[in-house]
Amino acid sequence: MQSSIQPHKHDAEELTFLYDFVSECPNPQISASLKKVVSKWLNQPSKAPQLSLAIRNKLGLTDAQLLEVAWLLAINPHTPPSVLQDLCTEGSPELLERIAENRHSWPSTLACLSYQALAEIRIAAAGNPNTPLASIMIMVRDENPDVRFSMAEDANLPEDALNILAADDNPFVKLRAENTLHRIDIEKKLKLVGSENTLQ
Repeated sequence: MQSSIQPHKHDAEELTFLYDFVSECPNPQISASLKKVVSKWLNQPSKAPQLSLAIRNKLGLTDAQLLEVAWLLAINPHTPPSVLQDLCTEGSPELLERIAENRHSWPSTLACLSYQALAEIRIAAAGNPNTPLASIMIMVRDENPDVRFSMAEDANLPEDALNILAADDNPFVKLRAENTLHRIDIEKKLKLVGSENTLQ
């Protein structure tokens, strides 16, 4: 159930973000080292290597330091999508889960993450509004009931997806999806009443 994610070359705008990011990095040793390298990349962005490999090879960071940088990037809501995709190539399950939650992740990245073996990563991808509809419609039939149970409470899912979950064989998934659909229906009726009152 694993899908590979290809690394991406960075452009000047993304590298400018990285420069600003490392300037604010709480670890001064990492910040100073990264800033030197990213400054060089800004002059020739076409030659910037894959982020994770560049950090490891050019800076000689320890695994713990590399993990710290990757984690800070994965949870940052402003991290460019191409950087998030690069991090997926060597990411731990916990890191992939954070990337799946990040709303800057590309739909293509999220589609790949929706095939990850770990249920927590698929749950995170299912809850991201950028996840493609095709991936959502596959995950509503996920073999793991925890994934389906999590999705069944998401009122932002397409109603077609929730209707599938409302017919699930698992009674807990089924009931949760039915409750979500009921809640959506009530909210629609309240909005309708509100708009009618405004017109009067």
